Amino acid sequence: MQLEPLRLTLGRTLNLAPNQLPTEQEDAVHVLLCERLARVVVPMGMIGLWCPLTNGMWVETMGSRSFVGRGELYVSDVDFAHEVTVPSRGAVIAVLARATTWQKMMALSPASRRILPPVFPAVQSAGCPLRLAFLRLVRCAMLETANVDEMHSWRDWGELMARVQSPMVALFHRCPGSSVTRRSQIFMRLQRVRHLLQVGFARDIHVSALAALSNYSRGRLIRLFTQVFGESPYSFLLQTRIENASQLIRQTDMNLSEVWRMVGFENRASFARSFKKRAGETASAFRAASREVECIKD
Repeated sequence: MQLEPLRLTLGRTLNLAPNQLPTEQEDAVHVLLCERLARVVVPMGMIGLWCPLTNGMWVETMGSRSFVGRGELYVSDVDFAHEVTVPSRGAVIAVLARATTWQKMMALSPASRRILPPVFPAVQSAGCPLRLAFLRLVRCAMLETANVDEMHSWRDWGELMARVQSPMVALFHRCPGSSVTRRSQIFMRLQRVRHLLQVGFARDIHVSALAALSNYSRGRLIRLFTQVFGESPYSFLLQTRIENASQLIRQTDMNLSEVWRMVGFENRASFARSFKKRAGETASAFRAASREVECIKD
């Protein structure tokens, strides 16, 4: 394994497709610090762990474009290419490697014994300690101090991904199956559906499309999804839309009409009802309160 740190400055584009890389870098671990308006194109077969430091980031994958906000982590799906763009007032850190390389690094971590080897795709909130640990590893790589103890460095990256994946352990144990391998297969199918809803929330996604993605019948998919995640796919989709609307209202200057269109609502009235029901206040009140908090921080 080879560590490849890179700082992407203003407006630069990095294409990690195999035909765009030197042969010796195809199985490298790419550590990135991306400045504003930078863009990274990642092929299928490579898994990225992303963390926006400020103002979120835009992700395009599975035919959809979504916003991942500050305070969240994004883990890409190994079977789908993805593209990340940093906003004009943003900064993002990332580590990218092939699935087999992630498995090698995670095998070095004691934490990997408590989770399964596959890396499951996800968009999830992350506390400050986890994000700071990620930032420290990136800073270490950029300062070229990671090679002091290569085994220790790979173990740290594996430990980081294990910590990111740890919230899924309890969900995994809700899956039916007579063996760990079978439950892992089922959970990967369900998590892939959940991931599509997380990144494709703005689209009109039908249950039939989700069933095709998971290779389950519509009825079985709904039953398994509800059993593992505690709510139906439709309920999860609505909640995801409201959460993303909240991120856009809080972290961008988009007006509310742009927001409700961006997150997939058909009209303003439907958005207003759903937002107030799930957020407990109107979108306008939420934005006003968010700006007051920002003023206090400043």
